[in-house]
Amino acid sequence: MKIRTQRPTVLVLVVTALMIGTTNFSASSRLACGQTVGPSWTYTGSLNEARTGHTATLRANGKIAFTSDRDGNREIYVMNADGTNQVRLTNNSVVDDHPTWSPDGTKIAFVSERPAGGFAIFVMNADGTNKVEITPIVFNATAYPIWDAWGMSWSPDGNRIVFQEKVEPSPYPAYPNDIFIVNIDGSDRHALINGPDDERQPAWSPDGSRILFSKQVSTFYHNLFTIRPDGTDLQPLANNPGDTDLSATWSPAGDKIAFQLFDYANFENIAIANADGSNRFWFDSGSINPDFGGRDKPDWSPDGNKIVFHVSLGASGTWDTEIFIKNIDGTGLTQVTDTNGNNFKPSWQPLAPMACPNPIDCADFFVRQHYRDFLNREPDDAGLAFWTNEITSCGADAQCIEAKRINVSAAHFLSIEFQQTGYLVYRFYKAAYGNLPGAPVPLRFSEFLPDTQKIGQGAIVNQAGWEQVLENNKQAFATEFVQRSRFVSAYPTSMSAEQFVDALFANAGMTPSASDRTAAINEFGFGATTADVAARARALRRVAEISTLAQQEFDRAFVLMQYFGYLRRNPNDAPDGNFA
Repeated sequence: MKIRTQRPTVLVLVVTALMIGTTNFSASSRLACGQTVGPSWTYTGSLNEARTGHTATLRANGKIAFTSDRDGNREIYVMNADGTNQVRLTNNSVVDDHPTWSPDGTKIAFVSERPAGGFAIFVMNADGTNKVEITPIVFNATAYPIWDAWGMSWSPDGNRIVFQEKVEPSPYPAYPNDIFIVNIDGSDRHALINGPDDERQPAWSPDGSRILFSKQVSTFYHNLFTIRPDGTDLQPLANNPGDTDLSATWSPAGDKIAFQLFDYANFENIAIANADGSNRFWFDSGSINPDFGGRDKPDWSPDGNKIVFHVSLGASGTWDTEIFIKNIDGTGLTQVTDTNGNNFKPSWQPLAPMACPNPIDCADFFVRQHYRDFLNREPDDAGLAFWTNEITSCGADAQCIEAKRINVSAAHFLSIEFQQTGYLVYRFYKAAYGNLPGAPVPLRFSEFLPDTQKIGQGAIVNQAGWEQVLENNKQAFATEFVQRSRFVSAYPTSMSAEQFVDALFANAGMTPSASDRTAAINEFGFGATTADVAARARALRRVAEISTLAQQEFDRAFVLMQYFGYLRRNPNDAPDGNFA
């Protein structure tokens, strides 16, 4: 996923804000913590090996929740999409069944027996914590799991659940289920559709406009219908005479459905059709040959490229139900469970929707990106929370948000961490070499980034001993810098101390005070030459760290760092051709 960046606009705004004095920060801004070498990122926060442009990669697919009776009774489990890391979330002596992920992938709704008796829909966190009862239901826990075609589904906004409930006492000869809707807090429970026919397995469309379900049309047959969430506009989907369609689920895009198709010739298999029921075709009907039973409970992967479902592999009386995944194009059939007991009713965790169509517009993403771009590390928790709150405290005030984003950006340049790492590197190059030929700045992006990382490595500001770590890094960097071939060529060891220091000040574009010049010269003691590497490093540091130089170069360095940080390039790289 390519991220649309508006960085040139932000760059101009930040520079303008600095020039007119709208940013006002102390140098001790909350930008402190560890160093991560190699700035690289994904939207989910996982680091890549190398960064080659502003590309965010979302996780491909989430976890799969499912029911298993491997431990003696039905419990809720989750696993990775490849079947690894199977973890039990519930641990009760009663039935826990029918897990269903919330739209944002943070919660799971399921059916469980209540301590006081009877059953209810519960909701828990994705890790199994904080179980909350939503509404009591009539539930047939004695039906064998693979035949228990029960169903529920979340509304896309996560505020409601639609579910089926057995009608007791049953006024009907068979299939006594109606469909209900309830708010996630348990309020406003009401029937969506009820009557003399059986209605079951509701599925809310991704856009929230329709609810798909299976409706009894004759004694032995069910077909698919949709209805509006307010109970109006009941519509049948296209179907084949003699088919029974159950366990339907929408594709993530809402343009397809997958369902169990029972036609007596192929028994129970998985089919796919358009959202209106047309163009139905077998998805999986021959790749697995169960001894008894068939395939059921299909669910789509978040990327829409796979379907998970369960298959009853054993003969009558042995059951042995397991979970399989298959690509939409018919390839890649994979069995992902294989345990003693049954594993069934899979539900695939949706990807959490992005809070912003363009992630850079999200406050936390914006702040995190500044840490990575300017400080070359992941943000510490306190710093991320502080600067994110600076932006989110504006609420919906667009003008306030714009100003805060400018301020937050400027703060990263003004922080102690950057002033003592990135800006110090800038001043090293300025004092050593002056400006680049035909340019108003002393260094290139390819030089700036690795040198900044060297000085900042392991220096966690405001943690015990951070000053000493930073000082050690500065000394090591200065010593290595003056031994580079470029520096040795520019400053041969035959130079006197006076010549060496005067050349540094000349390149820096400064007229030094007598005391500053003398202090730098005295680093060489009484030596006749400047061959002493340690003395050369100390003298260069003295010039680079003079406050007059920092003040002199502030504006140029600030603008240059916007290019290095936001655009990850030199100011005269394409599409620009100069520094104008």
